[in-house]
Amino acid sequence: MPSVLGVLEERERVALARAEELRSEVERLQAALAEAEESARRAVIAREETVDALAEVADEAGAVEVPVEVPVVEAAGPRVEVPQWREGVRTEELPLDCARIVALVERDAAGGGEGVRARAMREHLGWPSSDAREQAARFRAKRLVERGWLTEVRAGLFRPRTV
Repeated sequence: MPSVLGVLEERERVALARAEELRSEVERLQAALAEAEESARRAVIAREETVDALAEVADEAGAVEVPVEVPVVEAAGPRVEVPQWREGVRTEELPLDCARIVALVERDAAGGGEGVRARAMREHLGWPSSDAREQAARFRAKRLVERGWLTEVRAGLFRPRTV
């Protein structure tokens, strides 16, 4: 019959070995997570740069064909920096387009709407009708979601942030 202390020592060795295995696995997963986050960050930047470039090209191409009575709106421009939402931060601190999107979504919710899509945002911002401009509005809204200003209740449907 094995001794009680011998059994406990064996349990201790097994537990320590398992803890070391898990510690190694955690380190591997943390490295993989950091790599995946960096890859996602690079993809976001590439996507945003592409959308902005396409919006500029669409605006330049469309500027010649736009009737004189329709106001011409400047291209989306460089990446928009959106501050993280926190108590006390006002929409006035957002870039103008983002503040207007938040106001539109809040008005929609106050009126009982189910949410706002990128096309309505593009129209509200007065941007010309193009897929690139609609994508630019969608990416602005998604950035507002990432920063806590809005929520995306379904794919492409934006509502005010939930408490």
